[in-house]
Amino acid sequence: MAEKSSNSPAMAFILEFLKGDGGAAYADVRAAAEQEGHNIYPIMYGRAKTLLGLITEESKRKRRRRKADSAPAKLRQGGPDSGGDSANQLSGFLERYRELEEERNRYRAALLSVEKMLRDALEATN
Repeated sequence: MAEKSSNSPAMAFILEFLKGDGGAAYADVRAAAEQEGHNIYPIMYGRAKTLLGLITEESKRKRRRRKADSAPAKLRQGGPDSGGDSANQLSGFLERYRELEEERNRYRAALLSVEKMLRDALEATN
């Protein structure tokens, strides 16, 4: 079944590699594929594992849960459903926005100063 679904030599290589070592990490498969002259991508690795039956529903659920648990605390708190104080969130956002605006203004002033010095230097040489 897996051989029929593979149209590319790279996919065939991944399938063969995973048949030998189903628990191989993507980085290992990619390194071996590069030595053989194949370019592979994570989607190909995942598809090959699915075709070989190496990914189960239970492992999918664990992976989703692990991704949710690994999100930074700020992102987990952030949405409208999070129950956090949205006024404080908005206040923090506005404060950071003002800081960035001030920083941008300082950089702009510095660039304008450099531009003026360069114009003066060019006029002095002419």
